[in-house]
Amino acid sequence: MPGNHARINALLRKSLIGELLDTQFYLFSIRSKREGNVTSLQTLYANDEALTADSEYFSDLLSKETPNDSTVVEFQDYHACEGGISLDEYGYASDSDLDEEEEKESNETVQDNGNFDLCANVSVEQKPQTPSIKDFKTPEVQHGSISSRRVLVTDTAFKTSTTKQSSLNEPPPCSPKSMYRLALKIKHDELQTKALAAIRSSLTGHNVLQELSSSLTSRFPAILDMEIEILFQNIVTPTVMKDFPILIQRIASADLPHGADILTKLHERMLRQHYPRALSPAPASEPENKCNGSPSSGLFKFNWEEPRKPVAVSWT
Repeated sequence: MPGNHARINALLRKSLIGELLDTQFYLFSIRSKREGNVTSLQTLYANDEALTADSEYFSDLLSKETPNDSTVVEFQDYHACEGGISLDEYGYASDSDLDEEEEKESNETVQDNGNFDLCANVSVEQKPQTPSIKDFKTPEVQHGSISSRRVLVTDTAFKTSTTKQSSLNEPPPCSPKSMYRLALKIKHDELQTKALAAIRSSLTGHNVLQELSSSLTSRFPAILDMEIEILFQNIVTPTVMKDFPILIQRIASADLPHGADILTKLHERMLRQHYPRALSPAPASEPENKCNGSPSSGLFKFNWEEPRKPVAVSWT
């Protein structure tokens, strides 16, 4: 296609004069459960022309001096959150595309007769303070004075973003749930479809209740609907029958913020299966006049009754 050839030629020209890389994206790669944060930034190098060619999201993001996405912050030499941000701010604490931090050996003695919280005996002053993205003010950046823009992405793992560059015809090597989250963010419909299909293929009667309880399910209706369908298909399997009461207990104790949605959608699915007419809207019909079967009109309605037949009386 002529448009593609022109784009390739432009990229080749930029590569010859050292202007191929326009933007550096910095993304977190490691989760520390002990510290409750994400750390270890890694860098993706991108060419703006290639990145914005078929993406409305990136076209809008990179066309402005100040990013219009609250999870993306531009900076120059140093950002206060380069050392890490909290898991809450990251927005997806169970993201499996984050590598786990290697646990350092501790001199603390952990008792065997119960769960021991190492943080319980640490004072507030001793706990490391994780910087917050809210405490950072973006400095004014003069784009003409630097070779490329530096952008911190606070809600996506490095592994997820590198997988985005791979072929759409191959299963993503990263977490399908992380990829679906990214696809929604960048408004990539094809990627959303493929990620949902990958999530669907991994659901079984053995893990559907656990997946229904995840925080990701509470934020994405399409995933909730899909998991409800799998739950319904496996509703009489031994695993679901054994563990379903535990899910109900968690919902009843307000442990799941989307518990009401789970029960409502499961009820609707049962009605569609066993009582489909209950969910179909009743056809609109005009009330009939009991007098002659024709529609009633006016303010008055008449109930017509057949006159009783006269009773024959014999006089003797």
